[in-house]
Amino acid sequence: MEHEQDESIEDSTTEDNETEDIDEFNDDEASRDVVVPGEVLTEDTKNFLPGRGTIFNKDRTKIISLNIGLKQIQRNYINVIPLRGFYTPRPGDKIIALVTDKNPVKYRCDINAKEQGILKPKNTVKRGKPRGFRGGAPDNQDNSTEKYQIGDILIVKVLSADRLNSPELTTVGKYLGKRRDGLVISIDPPKIPRVIGRSGSMIKMLKNLTNCNIFVTQNGRIWLKGEDITHERLLIDAIKKIEKEAHTVGLTDRVSEYIEDEKKKRGIN
Repeated sequence: MEHEQDESIEDSTTEDNETEDIDEFNDDEASRDVVVPGEVLTEDTKNFLPGRGTIFNKDRTKIISLNIGLKQIQRNYINVIPLRGFYTPRPGDKIIALVTDKNPVKYRCDINAKEQGILKPKNTVKRGKPRGFRGGAPDNQDNSTEKYQIGDILIVKVLSADRLNSPELTTVGKYLGKRRDGLVISIDPPKIPRVIGRSGSMIKMLKNLTNCNIFVTQNGRIWLKGEDITHERLLIDAIKKIEKEAHTVGLTDRVSEYIEDEKKKRGIN
């Protein structure tokens, strides 16, 4: 069953990411002006509310920035998208995790955040009606940490996350589980929305021009697999360019031109 999940991800990576609610760098709504902590973003507190990276001032007459980043207006919320920062886990996030330790009751996973994630054996096995006779012994997989090994790369979903406890993870779900092939690279988590683009425009272009499958996750990690290492290297270089120029205008067109030029230079069809 795990193998089936591993194979099926390749045909659905792009489509799945296009529907993810990652839109911090929506080109229609985010300005390209860099703001700094304490900067006044608006005094129109009747029509706007503070969102991510912003707060009211003491008198609630202004909305000010908490971060260095890009100002963004989404509906009636004003956000500041940081140019650099840690990944902050949120329930429902699909992320790439690295198993770093395990004991008989849980796995510890590096999720590119301040705290490591916890994966319990019960959250690695799909639940269903028990087969066989009534009252039979439970499946040993439910309470064993033998399924994954230290060093394994997993695509997981965040079940819970708060300030008091380590994030709890699961590998049960569509496209979740162990990755046996491809490459994983990391970029600054706040830049991930730019790799996706407005309505998935950037990720579609990357996949089509490099002939690679891509799975982009909220914690700044990207799984990719191409027909050969040459195409994979081209995709990695393009992603690094996006990361470096995430704050600029016209990035999708510029990256498209970059890939086409590099394909000619490198002799890639």
